[in-house]
Amino acid sequence: MSQFYTISLFLLLLVFIYFTYQIMNLLVTMLKQRKKEGAMEFCLSSTGKYAYIGMIVGYVVAWAIFIWTCIVGWQLDSLQWINNGLSVLTIYTLIFSMQLANIVLLGKKHMLIGRLLVDYRKMKKVDLNSKREMTFVYAQKTFRFSTRFIDIKKLRATIARKG
Repeated sequence: MSQFYTISLFLLLLVFIYFTYQIMNLLVTMLKQRKKEGAMEFCLSSTGKYAYIGMIVGYVVAWAIFIWTCIVGWQLDSLQWINNGLSVLTIYTLIFSMQLANIVLLGKKHMLIGRLLVDYRKMKKVDLNSKREMTFVYAQKTFRFSTRFIDIKKLRATIARKG
C-alpha cells in the first residue's frame, strides 16, 4: 500500500505543478498587459469581486491545510496524510485556475480574457446571451466564455464604444 501512496503522491504533484504553472502564467500575462497598456482594469461585478476574494482566501486556506497535513504526516511518518493534503490543494488549484481563466480585463484598445488578448476592432458577431456567456468571432475562430462574475453593462458599453 505504501507504493500506491508514493505513486499517487507523485501523480498528484505533477497535476498540482501543472495547474500552478497555469495560474502563474495567467497572473504574469495580466501583469505584463497591464504594464503595457496602463488603462487595463478588471471587469468584475460586485458579486465577482467578492467571489474572487473568497477564492483567493480559499486558496490560502488550502495551502494552510496542505502545510498542516505535511507536518502531521512527517510526525506520524505517514504518506497518507501528505497525500490527503496534496489532494485538497490540487483540487482547489484546478478549480481556481479554471475560474481565473475567465477573468476579463478591459483596456483602451484590447480586452484580455484569461490569456487571450483581443482587439475590439477585430471582434465580429458579438453575442451576450441570457445563458451568462459571451460568444464572438475573432481571427476566424469562435470563442465562448462565461460572464458569471463579469459586469455585463461595463462590457457592453466598452464593446459598443470601441466597435
